Amino acid sequence: MIPDVQEFFSSLDPWLIYLIVGMLTLGESAAFLSLVFPGEVALIAAAALGVAAGIDPIALVGVATVGAAIGGLLGYAIGRRYGSRLVAWEPISRRLGDRMTDLRPLLSGQEAGALVAVARFNQITRAVVPALAGMAEMGRVRFAVSNGVGALVWASVFTAVGYYAAEWWHNTSGVVHVAMALALIGGLVSWLVYRRRRRTSGGSVIDA
Repeated sequence: MIPDVQEFFSSLDPWLIYLIVGMLTLGESAAFLSLVFPGEVALIAAAALGVAAGIDPIALVGVATVGAAIGGLLGYAIGRRYGSRLVAWEPISRRLGDRMTDLRPLLSGQEAGALVAVARFNQITRAVVPALAGMAEMGRVRFAVSNGVGALVWASVFTAVGYYAAEWWHNTSGVVHVAMALALIGGLVSWLVYRRRRRTSGGSVIDA
């Protein structure tokens, strides 16, 4: 299966992969896309499998950083202009209302810059913190700097994870590959069962 995936990636134009990664990372904060599809998945996959397609890890970091930073700025602008309507929107208020209420006061204090940067590493806070920063009227320059630093560190970390995971994979035996595949399948099944139980018991899937 892995060789087939690698062959598929090698058939893709590198610019197409860059475009997909850039759009996904942009949409995470600008359109709450990270709640559906975390950008880390695309970034790690592109770094791990994109070598065969001629993907440059440094360029990948650059594309992901720019996409994430622009997405954060768009989310900030949306929150600053449409904040009250955004919070009142039923899909958002129902799923994220409590989380947004807890986070908003923090974006008016001294720790706001650090929170914006660190928020990049969680799929929920990555989606809502830029908009909340706009609603809290956090300074534009302060937000832009914190958002950019968080985007750069986030993109660098997960690109490195994908790249070095691929290097490790190519240097290990087939037995290890099988064990890893079984562990991943077991983890995925456990996660799906947990989500199903949460949904059945009325718990919020977003908290999972």
